[in-house]
Amino acid sequence: MTVHYPAGFWQWYRSADGQRVWKDFERRALEMATVRKHYGAKAIIEVIRWDTALRGGTDFKMNNNWAPGLARRWLSKHGRQHPGFFRLRDAFGNDEVIVHGQKVPF
Repeated sequence: MTVHYPAGFWQWYRSADGQRVWKDFERRALEMATVRKHYGAKAIIEVIRWDTALRGGTDFKMNNNWAPGLARRWLSKHGRQHPGFFRLRDAFGNDEVIVHGQKVPF
């Protein structure tokens, strides 16, 4: 099964902002996975935005469309330990969970 990422995701992901957000996203998702079976990628993104603003950090541009890409990237790296942590939808809005490139029921 091919895992699809939003258009432009990898270019943003490889940027300095993308890497900063990815590291924070990965850390927060791993922390949440210790107390929750499922969680939302957009919720984690909003926490990152909130904390960055409160700490007076530099503003960064992050399209909300990156949430599915971050969730898919996280599952490709941590999905074996936390299968189904992010519930994904395909391009048609159908529910799916992908663990290491394989669609699994949830």
